[in-house]
Amino acid sequence: NFKINLDPKMMKWDKRQRDDLIKGRIYDDFDNKCIVNTVYRPFVKQYLYMSIAWLSRTYQIPKLFPYIGAKNLVIGISGLAAKGFSCLMANAISDLHLLESGSQFLPRYVFREADVLDKTNGLAIDEHGYVREDAIKPEAIDHFRTAYGPEGASIDADAVFYYIYGLLHSKDYREAYANNLVKELPRIPRVETYAEFKAFEQAGRKLAELHVNYESVTPYNGCTIEKAENVNYRVEKLAYGKIKGKTGNAAKDKTCIVYNETMTIKNIPLEAQDYIVNLKSALDWIVERCCVKQDKETGIVNDYNDYAAEVGDEMYIFNLILRVITVSLETVKIVNSLPKLNIHPLDK
Repeated sequence: NFKINLDPKMMKWDKRQRDDLIKGRIYDDFDNKCIVNTVYRPFVKQYLYMSIAWLSRTYQIPKLFPYIGAKNLVIGISGLAAKGFSCLMANAISDLHLLESGSQFLPRYVFREADVLDKTNGLAIDEHGYVREDAIKPEAIDHFRTAYGPEGASIDADAVFYYIYGLLHSKDYREAYANNLVKELPRIPRVETYAEFKAFEQAGRKLAELHVNYESVTPYNGCTIEKAENVNYRVEKLAYGKIKGKTGNAAKDKTCIVYNETMTIKNIPLEAQDYIVNLKSALDWIVERCCVKQDKETGIVNDYNDYAAEVGDEMYIFNLILRVITVSLETVKIVNSLPKLNIHPLDK
């Protein structure tokens, strides 16, 4: 005679929980070890309780990050029918809506549970009982090597992976294949020369370093920080400055961020707004998401200051702003320095 309480302030029921209730399944007790850091929105982290009982529609993610601490890299790309193509690399589980229209994630590695043959063949099995395999297969590597003769002999899976990431940032590529990118997975052409391949690969490596390790890049030091004597680093809601006489988005002074009542960040280079990911600038995502917000339906308060406390740095949000400025400016420089897209004769 049990009747489900549908009050969202008590619990949000999903199909998995309803089915398990009927089956009489008993869930494990809460375990701190199940808490994992994930990428929720561009350059915004959020904790996830990684227990299959409480997660629905995990798709292929368990093959990419099967356990807490699994080492992997994924290139996230916009879903089909997105208004604009975006990509972003991550080293952790990422939300389906990290990028527009339902993200898809292209991995550097895939994991599978080890079997008897793996032990017999002497394959490396990690402490969790998994084998980590290249997601980029030998035939894909050979596909690139054959295009460049003896020079291409050094191309390996890493080179192909980072080449792809560099290529996906090319303005020429995005413009030339704009119609295709909203209908199908990106097709990856070979560029004309090995030198051009290396240029895209090296750019991909630099972009990956910036985008994956953004929390440790050097904060931008060209801004003017106006502080009150009683300065504090708690945020309620970040906001851009205002331009008098204008309305809407045109009224936002994006060279200025009002941090709180005790601090304002000024002289932010407008070039930082040129790095667009998922229809907004990277800095827009920080301004939008690093705040205190209460969900109307559940009453749950999502306070990004709590994340700063979790990582033990009261200046985390402040430094995140400055770091994302660095990431944005450096990304724009790298993208602008990419070679012109010349397709290899074999792929024309």
